[in-house]
Amino acid sequence: MKNNTTTQLIAKEGWKYLFFVLVLFVLSLWFDLLPWVFFVIFIFVAYLFRNPERLPAEDDDMAILAPCDGTISNIAKVRYKDRNEYIKVEIQKSLLEACILRAPTKMSIKATDRRHGLFLPTSEPLSKKLGERVTLSCMSSYNEVFININAGMFARKIELFKTIGPLKSAQRFGLLVEGDIELYLPLDSRVKVAIGDEVKAGESVLGYFAHKGKIDER
Repeated sequence: MKNNTTTQLIAKEGWKYLFFVLVLFVLSLWFDLLPWVFFVIFIFVAYLFRNPERLPAEDDDMAILAPCDGTISNIAKVRYKDRNEYIKVEIQKSLLEACILRAPTKMSIKATDRRHGLFLPTSEPLSKKLGERVTLSCMSSYNEVFININAGMFARKIELFKTIGPLKSAQRFGLLVEGDIELYLPLDSRVKVAIGDEVKAGESVLGYFAHKGKIDER
């Protein structure tokens, strides 16, 4: 089983990039070729792959947490591909925000579908049809949840630590350098955020499931 990022200060998925830049920095020192440039790049890469600890704002198993850092860009009632209606909460993640993805609730990933595509700015309408995307079909303790992860032009790859099986609330499950996430929630969910709100993965509460009695998400 693949080892996933846990509590390292820098996500292990970024170590190879840090090592590469570090080698360039040492060489630039040796040959006196603008070492400060490579030092700045080293700091930027370390910042890009930072792996902060997060605690949920509320200790409530009905709470729905933000799966990524970013800004709420859209909230709408939509009909998903299973022909049922959901509340879509979309979060736009910039290049400078922490790249670790976290489970929005205690849930089990039932299926993962990856669509290989182009790396386009997520603000472009074509990115939804042609862009790199991963779709997670999940079952929470209260209802079914879908998560679309859309890669932006700087992402190059959507990294998943787990593609099937259970996740704890706020558990790290993937990495996205830049792009957006669409979270499809049951219609009776209570959304507590508004467009323009800034959220933190595994910490900010997006809303709450309606209480209907728990189901077994295994």
